[in-house]
Amino acid sequence: MLLVVGPLLLPLGHWLAPMALLLVAGLGWAHRPVPFAGTRPQGLAMAALLSVGAADLATGLWHGEVALALPTAGAALLAAAMVPAATLLRPRLAWWWGGLTLAGAGSGLWALWQAGVAGASRANGHGEVNAILFGNLALLTGLLCLAGLGWAWQQSCRRRWLVALLLGAAGGLLASALSGTRGGWLALPLATLVFYCAYLRSWPARWRWVMVGAVAIVLASLYLAPQSGVQQRVGVAMEEAVDYLAGEPNGSVGARLEMYRGALLLIPQSPWMGRGHGGYAEAMSELVEQARVAPGLDRYWHAHNDLLDAWVRRGLPALLALLALYLLPFWVFTPRLVATDPGTRSLAVAGLLLPVTFIDFGLSYAFFAYPIGILVYGGWLALLLACMASSQGRD
Repeated sequence: MLLVVGPLLLPLGHWLAPMALLLVAGLGWAHRPVPFAGTRPQGLAMAALLSVGAADLATGLWHGEVALALPTAGAALLAAAMVPAATLLRPRLAWWWGGLTLAGAGSGLWALWQAGVAGASRANGHGEVNAILFGNLALLTGLLCLAGLGWAWQQSCRRRWLVALLLGAAGGLLASALSGTRGGWLALPLATLVFYCAYLRSWPARWRWVMVGAVAIVLASLYLAPQSGVQQRVGVAMEEAVDYLAGEPNGSVGARLEMYRGALLLIPQSPWMGRGHGGYAEAMSELVEQARVAPGLDRYWHAHNDLLDAWVRRGLPALLALLALYLLPFWVFTPRLVATDPGTRSLAVAGLLLPVTFIDFGLSYAFFAYPIGILVYGGWLALLLACMASSQGRD
């Protein structure tokens, strides 16, 4: 539960929660040593996470920037260690869904306090968890709460779980809206497709339309409410995109599009080992001096796109490792969308929402440039795989 709640609500929670998990698992293993009998997906997840860490360290050694590489490399190695640790703890589904409920509702309350009491223009988390990271991770938490409704429907205390998960989903969506994030909401159509394939496809047509209408009303309310600021920020984004097409890279949208173009100019210069963790900004400064990109882009230290950032800063091995992390959950969870067991199907929906949302988040921001992005993706994937293996083992 702490692994889900910590990253959003606790200072340094994305570091403290995994370490607590490893400590508890280590003490349990010391008391009763057992061999790690992981599944094939768990082994592949460990390999992918270790590859991410190895690519970061290799780039750091190659460019003489080991100190800059240690935070993300350490996060990847810690996430890899969580795979066997989570398996040893044999987590139950109630703890997973309960943690998401607390994280979603807690993030919504925290965002409300910032907006209503502290007067913050955009809700954010603690430390490095800026508004973009906080808002998108809260959105993911809210969607995962919705994924648990199928499991909750089959529980003896159905009503309590349904109410709790709906509150968690509402809190996550509210926190995302109050954070002022825009790019993350582009994931909603793909997330809707995941829910449709898992649940709505087998419903009567009337109930499918009722559910689609209810979702549309909720999203429209968040968009139209002046307090959320979503409508204003979407309008600004459209104006900035039009300006960029007219040759004027203004605002955050124009800067991002120009950064992508700059990254594509830099990648062919060093495709194998990248420009280094700190070398990207220096290389972008050279492009600015040569007037090949717009002024001001040298103040950004990452490319605001996960795939481009992995390639331009850390090289082709980092890009391939990231693609492996993206694709693994699709291979594991897609066949289970039609599982008859509601717990397995809910886990499959959650397992697919994880890469779907992170791929979307990574289109406009480099989540894997931050330790919290690696630890949340890797740690939650480790929990999902462990819950899947534990659930199947009990069955």
